Amino acid sequence: MAIGLARPRSPALATARAAAPTLRRRAQRLFGEDWLTAWIFTAPMLLLMAGLIGWPILQAFWMSFWQVIGPRWVRFVGLDNYLSQLSDPIVHRTFAITVQFTAEAIAIKFVLGLIAALALHNLTRFRSVLTGLILAPYIVPEVVTAAMWRFLYNPQFGGLNATLKLLYTLTHPGVGDLKSNPWAVAWTGDPAIALHAMVAVNVWKGVPFFTLLALAGLKAIDRELYDAAAVDGANAWQRLLHITLPGLRYVIIVETLFSTISTFNTFGLIYLITAGGPGGATRVYALRVYELIGSLLFGRAVALAMLMVPILGCAVIVLGHYMRAGQRGFDGSEGPLYLLLLFLLWPVKMSLRLVVRLFWIIDYALEGIAAWIARLFFAVAAGGSARRKRRITRAAGAILVAVPVAVIAFIELYPFYWIVVTAFKTNVQIQQVRSVFWPNPWTLVHFQWLFQKSDFPLWLRNTVIVAIVSTVISLCVSSLGAYALVRLRWRGAGAVSTSILLTYLMPGIMLVVPLYLILSTLHLVNTLGSLMLAYPTFLLPFACWLLMGYYRSIPEELEEAALIDGCNRFQAFFPIVLPLVTPALVAVALFAVTGAWNEFLLAFVLIQSNAATTLPVGLGRLIFGDVFPWGDIMAASVAMAIPVIAFYSIAQRYLVEGLTAGSVKG
Repeated sequence: MAIGLARPRSPALATARAAAPTLRRRAQRLFGEDWLTAWIFTAPMLLLMAGLIGWPILQAFWMSFWQVIGPRWVRFVGLDNYLSQLSDPIVHRTFAITVQFTAEAIAIKFVLGLIAALALHNLTRFRSVLTGLILAPYIVPEVVTAAMWRFLYNPQFGGLNATLKLLYTLTHPGVGDLKSNPWAVAWTGDPAIALHAMVAVNVWKGVPFFTLLALAGLKAIDRELYDAAAVDGANAWQRLLHITLPGLRYVIIVETLFSTISTFNTFGLIYLITAGGPGGATRVYALRVYELIGSLLFGRAVALAMLMVPILGCAVIVLGHYMRAGQRGFDGSEGPLYLLLLFLLWPVKMSLRLVVRLFWIIDYALEGIAAWIARLFFAVAAGGSARRKRRITRAAGAILVAVPVAVIAFIELYPFYWIVVTAFKTNVQIQQVRSVFWPNPWTLVHFQWLFQKSDFPLWLRNTVIVAIVSTVISLCVSSLGAYALVRLRWRGAGAVSTSILLTYLMPGIMLVVPLYLILSTLHLVNTLGSLMLAYPTFLLPFACWLLMGYYRSIPEELEEAALIDGCNRFQAFFPIVLPLVTPALVAVALFAVTGAWNEFLLAFVLIQSNAATTLPVGLGRLIFGDVFPWGDIMAASVAMAIPVIAFYSIAQRYLVEGLTAGSVKG
């Protein structure tokens, strides 16, 4: 028996082993150094996107060339659906309304969000408490927001008119008591002001998003820049223009584009409050698509939605360019689509440059006038005393911080007051408009009915299950996919990044029909499983952007050291990298829970069975035609909002930390 003799090697085996490194090198040259690992990391994300976004988009696009009436594909009509929508005056008016709604809302949200963030950033006390209060509207479920503002805008029982009546009575003592005052505004019943009323709702809901991102961006700006500017004699306004705004450039672009896409695709709030009325004054394009779906004109509905894709695509191209900043393999060069867009928008770009130039000219003149007024004021008020001048300056700074915070906090919290007090009023008090500003007597009758006689506990259980499962899926998929996009070298990262953004671009109303057909084929309609799969898919764009920024902030040397020690990418990711992104994961979890708690459209379409109904749809079903049980609705709103507000209150520190650590850096 021969011991230690080597077994003869097969020539074929030796050839295969020799060829393996060569094939591996060729694959790496063709697909990228980390292509195999990258595709494994991104596989769950790609499966979700391809199955629940990609295929529905293709099906909707093909459907737009057919005459589709309900489930019947009647005949191929080519471009007729598009031509009919382009020539429809209702569509023309709808588009104009959507653009006006979006432009007004974004401009106001940006200004108020920046003011709130600057004021909160400069607070020394109670910052976390006030931040949590101002964030409350963003995390309140959409259906609660709709119920709350519908009540506030009610011309008979609404709190807004009641407040105006009180102010009018206090300022005009001779007009009589509050009840006899004829003052009233039909906020959503007057076509002249209905759209502006809906802009106010969108602003109230969206200001916290701008505030949160701007606040995180301010924390990332080096404080030494402000100190150096102050030494050079720059005042607060000059520091804002030359340090703060340039430092927030990336945040401003990303938050504005994200919010523009979301606002342009608005459906739920307007549908629940005005349903597009009065007289089509608030009929944004998503509602027009829904009207066509309700008429079973599916082909025309998806054609109208597709017509908006190029417009939103411009925002996605720019957003994608900035979201990929810092990504592995991205050298900062501008892609062909981005260059083409810049070429097409050259007139707009030059117009903006002209506006900026005029701004600087006007600003220079106004700064000179303001400086002269300030010198005159201090000469009179301070009398040449440097100590008195410093005291006046500190007092003015405190006022500039406290007043904006107080005003914005009041605006954001005012509607909540009416939810709470109405939930504890009796039906008689509400109907007879008695004790408008305070329950007298207090009652728990609405909460008793809610938990003992209604299906609210069932809806709550369903929502909690969907929120937990969809959050877990969102965390797993986005954490793996974002890591591959930032850290690994592979071809296709740019295409995947763009595809992720397309999921945010596509309006949910356009995907409703094909998504319903797909989930129906899988026998998931009228089950919670349909929502568990759909919700994470639509959260992926924001979750990936947030995590990509956080991954960039982690030193690569940690992973390189692990790889040198013999770990593979998976061993380096799970025990080393993943624990370091805990704040960002908590932030993603917060957004995922909020999304699952808020979502109305998909749950409204996919779930008809009461056994699988979630809170947003269940709360909407409390309204019977024109009958509004305000006490029951407000009690349900309070009960629905408390869990998510409590969750945010506990974890808001991680939310701000997760955004600050990298997602605000370009």
